[in-house]
Amino acid sequence: MRRILTLLLVFHLFTLDKITVKGLHSTDVEPLACILNSSFQTNWEQNNTYQLQFTAYDDKSVAYDSIDAESSIYFDGQEYIVKQCLPDFSSGVATKKVTAIHIYNEVSRIRQRTIKTGTITYSINDVLAFYLSGNSLGFSYQVIGSFDTTQITDLGNSDGKDMLSKIVSAWPTAVIYPDNKVIRVYSSDAWAKNNGNRIDYLNNASEVKQTYDSSSITNQAMVYGKTKESDNTDVTEYYFPPHLVSNQDSINKWGLHPADDISDNRFTDSGAMDRYALTQLIPEPTLTIDVTYDGNEKPIAGELRRLEIRETSFVTNVQVVAYTWYPLDKTQQTQLTLNNTAKTILDYQKNSQSQLNKALAEQKRLDSNIKTTNQTATKAFDSRFIGDTFSTTTRQVSRAATLPLPGYVLKVPADNADLGLKKNDQFYVATSVDYVAGLKDYVTGMLPTIPDIPEYKPATPTDDGLMSAVDKVKLDKLKIEPLTSIQMKDTINDSVYVLTMENGEIKIMKGE
Repeated sequence: MRRILTLLLVFHLFTLDKITVKGLHSTDVEPLACILNSSFQTNWEQNNTYQLQFTAYDDKSVAYDSIDAESSIYFDGQEYIVKQCLPDFSSGVATKKVTAIHIYNEVSRIRQRTIKTGTITYSINDVLAFYLSGNSLGFSYQVIGSFDTTQITDLGNSDGKDMLSKIVSAWPTAVIYPDNKVIRVYSSDAWAKNNGNRIDYLNNASEVKQTYDSSSITNQAMVYGKTKESDNTDVTEYYFPPHLVSNQDSINKWGLHPADDISDNRFTDSGAMDRYALTQLIPEPTLTIDVTYDGNEKPIAGELRRLEIRETSFVTNVQVVAYTWYPLDKTQQTQLTLNNTAKTILDYQKNSQSQLNKALAEQKRLDSNIKTTNQTATKAFDSRFIGDTFSTTTRQVSRAATLPLPGYVLKVPADNADLGLKKNDQFYVATSVDYVAGLKDYVTGMLPTIPDIPEYKPATPTDDGLMSAVDKVKLDKLKIEPLTSIQMKDTINDSVYVLTMENGEIKIMKGE
C-alpha cells in the first residue's frame, strides 16, 4: 500500500509539472521541454483572468514548432489556447513569447441568436441552459450553491462570453471557476474554502501592501424602471416614478457621493428596483491587499486565510481573489491578491482607528513631556542666582600676590520656594577653602605641612610612643581596684611590708 501511495504521489508531481502542446489541426500531444522556467507563470483573477504565459526557446523540437496561435497548451490538468505567439530572433537564438488563455474563454464562440423578449424571471440554470444546451463545442455547466431568481430583459442575441457577464451582473456574488469546458458557477458560500492556512507578515509573507481607495465611493443614485407603452411620444411613463435611492449609513459616514443614474427595464416594481440599485452602489472605500508570499506553493483560488500583521495588531480573514504563480521556478515568490469584503474593510478601519488612537496617545505623552520640560526650564531659569557688587578692593591670594576680585551679595531673581526666598532676597552660601580663590594658597603658608607633623605610635615596654617605654612599664604594673594587698616601704630602713585586710582587721607583715 505504501509503495502504491508513493507511486501515486510521484505521478501527481510529474503530471503537475509536465507541460504539453498540441497544434491546432494536429492530433499529437508533445511534451514541451524548451520553456524558460523563470518565465512560466499562471495568472488568475476572480471572474476576469485565467491564463498562463511563458517564453520558449527553439530546441529544434516538434513541440517548439507546434507552438502557434490557437494551439493548445496543457498544464495542471487544464487546457489553454494560445492567443498570442511572438517569435523573436536575437543573437542567434530564436524564442517565442506565449500568452495562452483558459479553454473556458472559447465559450465566446457559442452564439445564441434567439431572443427571449420581455422581462422574464430566470435562474442561473435557465440562463446557462438557454445558451449552452446542444452546443457543438462540448461545453457543459454546473451550478454549485443556492441563488435566488432574478429578472432579465430581452435575453439572447449574444455570445457565451456575454452570457457569463450577464450572470455576474444579475447575480453579483456569483463566482465563475471552470474546469476545462465545464462552466462552474459557485455561490459565495459554496466558493469559500477554509483550509486553516494563515498569512503572517514577516513569518510567511515578506510584504503586505494595503491599498485603501475612497475615490470610487457611491451612495446615492437616481433610478428609472421599465417604461410603459403609450401613444403619447412626448411623455415617458414609468411603472413607478423615478426616484433617488440612498445608502444613508454610507452618507452619514462619508458624506454624499452621487452615482450615475441607474436605468433598468427589467423592473416594474419599485421595491425590487431599489434593492437592485443598492447592490450597484459602492458605499465603502475599496480595500485591496496584495501579498508577497514566502515560498512557491500552489495557490488555491477562493481560499479563506487568516491575515495577521503583528506590528499593528491587524487581524482579519481574507479570501484569495487573484494570484500569480511560477510553478517551474521555486525561487520566485507567489503573489496573492486578497478580497475587500465589508468584514475585511471593517477590520481595516478598526485597526486604523486603533493605530490613530495610539498615535494620538503618544502625541499627548510627548506634549506632556514638552510641557514638563518647559516648566522645568522655566523653574531652572527663575532659580538662577544674580548679585550686586559691594566691593572692588583687591584680595590677597598668596603672600606675594594680590588680585582685583570684586565681591558680590547674592540674591534670587524670582520667588524661590526651594530656598524659602522672595524675589531679590539676599543670601549667603557655605563654602570651603578649595572654592575661594587664593584662600588655599594663603592657608597653606600659615599651617604646618603634613611632613612637619610628628607621627606617634602606641608605646611598648621597650619602645617609646605616645608615652615613654618606662612609663609604659609603670602603667602596666598598675592594678585595678579593689586591691587584696598593698606593698609599702619603710622610709628609714627600706624594708618592705605588706598591708592586708582580713575579716575587717588590718594586718601588716614584713615581705620580701
